[in-house]
Amino acid sequence: MKLYAILILQPYPTAAAPAAPAFTSPAANAGAATTTKDPVRAVSAVDVSSFGFFQRSTAREFIYFLSRTVAKRVALQGAGIKTQLTENNHCCFALTSGGVAAARTPGSSPLVAVAITDMEYSGRVAFTMLLEVLQQFQTQFRNKYEYALTGAGSHKPGGAVQDDYLLPWQYLDDTLQRYQNPEEVDKILKIQKDIQETKTVMYNAIDQMLERGTTINDMVATSNDLSLASKTFYNQAKETNSGCCAVM
Repeated sequence: MKLYAILILQPYPTAAAPAAPAFTSPAANAGAATTTKDPVRAVSAVDVSSFGFFQRSTAREFIYFLSRTVAKRVALQGAGIKTQLTENNHCCFALTSGGVAAARTPGSSPLVAVAITDMEYSGRVAFTMLLEVLQQFQTQFRNKYEYALTGAGSHKPGGAVQDDYLLPWQYLDDTLQRYQNPEEVDKILKIQKDIQETKTVMYNAIDQMLERGTTINDMVATSNDLSLASKTFYNQAKETNSGCCAVM
């Protein structure tokens, strides 16, 4: 499992959609809020070391592009929304901040925390991490990020996105490294890993016996621990592909 990036983005305040003319049906004006500006990155931690040297710049740009695109859209859905999507064999997890309306300026959008991972990364761990990061960010940077967009740059000439304001935050870099091994921070994953390792040892031991020319059937037939009835049961279970046979 690989965690490539953790980011917190701040969408621009959404404007109410224009009122529909009297002769227009409500369905024709379903949009509740609109914004033309892309979200800005408030903080980010990125690890592209697993990519080839000449691919790292492209990988980093793709991470910024994907996170900004996702944040812009999930912010319109409201606060406390969890989103998971896949793109080019990678996963993007997004979580919008919830329950902090008093900490936001009127009409603003919630913060959006985004994690980019490989396909094997646990969604439960990712969302737990994003919630933790959001809460820490809101605590540490309170009275800073709420009004950041009022002075942030607008769209640049040619349609380029506005300047990001990147707050230095060692905590996010440390979190990125800590969650590279999710089983170390998630007890359920650790238990699953321990069980899987136990199974692997058992399967490897059986394979090694087979390599020496000894089969399970031979061992059952010559065992002094098994009665004739147990040996018969084993053979019948094997023929019917019973779970007992699989265990033995």
